[in-house]
Formats: sequence, C-alpha cells, structure tokens
Amino acid sequence: MSLYFEWRKSCGCRVPCDCDSKTNQENEKQPKLFFTQSDEMLTIPPDTPTNAIELEVTTFSPNTMVKLDSMIETFVLTGREQHYSFIVEYYLMRKSTPITSESFAMINQLGQPDCEKTIMNTTKITWNDIVPLPGKHTYLLEVNHITLPNQNIESVELQDRSLTAITFSPN
Repeated sequence: MSLYFEWRKSCGCRVPCDCDSKTNQENEKQPKLFFTQSDEMLTIPPDTPTNAIELEVTTFSPNTMVKLDSMIETFVLTGREQHYSFIVEYYLMRKSTPITSESFAMINQLGQPDCEKTIMNTTKITWNDIVPLPGKHTYLLEVNHITLPNQNIESVELQDRSLTAITFSPN
C-alpha cells in the first residue's frame, strides 16, 4: 500500500518556489489601479458631445467602490472682436450614464480689441462610484462646447487629459 501526497503552495506551484502571490480571492479584495492619459490635441466641435478619454475598469465583487480622478486642460481661442462668450461642459460618465459634470464658462467678456485671445483652463473632477455588479465597466470624459449668440469663438481644444480609477472591494 502506498500513500500519495501532493504539496502545493497557495500560488498553485507543485514544487517549492519563490512565489509570494496570494490566492485569487485575496487578490480580488486588493485595491487595483487603472489609468489612461493623452497629450494629443483634440478639437471639440460646437454642440457635439465628444469623447475626450476613456478607461475600462474591471471589478470582481458586487458593490465595488471605484474612486475616479480626472483632469482636462482646455484652450479656448477667440476671434479678433473685443467681446466673447463660451460654455464648455465636462461630463464624467459610466458608459452612457452621466455621473457628474462641471462647466467652464465666460459670458459677455470684454478683451483687447483687434487681437485673438487664448483662454486656458484645467478642470479636475473627482468622484466615488459604487458599481452594483462585477464585470467590465467603461468610464469616460465627454466634453461639449455649447454655442452662444455672438460668441466670437474660433476653437475649443483639449490637450493634456487623464482618467484614473482605483477599485475597492466591499468588506
């Protein structure tokens, strides 16, 4: 009669190893970092919601908290007329569902006559989202340049932008 015994570490190795990995269940409870960023110039057409940046996040448990941090650098170029107005809206979304929004607006502004003006702004949005079901979830920043009467705006452009997510499983 013989007795067979197979020794396995928690990492799944059948032989002694230097792995210090934890079981999948323990790994699923650890916070996970997801991020994306871009510095390519992106023109925002008037009255056309535009996807500025997108991030796919994977969760493993129901009611996982996702901490979101985002940043967008915006450049607004005016025409040569003295008066100008604009509204730029930023939406933080989970797929097609808006989570929160911010606006950057300057209405009835008066600038130097006969010269173009460049207005720069950095918008940051931080939010905590609770995802009801595990799986893959797409977060995105959508930007919309809303046209106004006599706005005198030549272009709205984005340059640096980022979206970061950290997931925390419920206890």
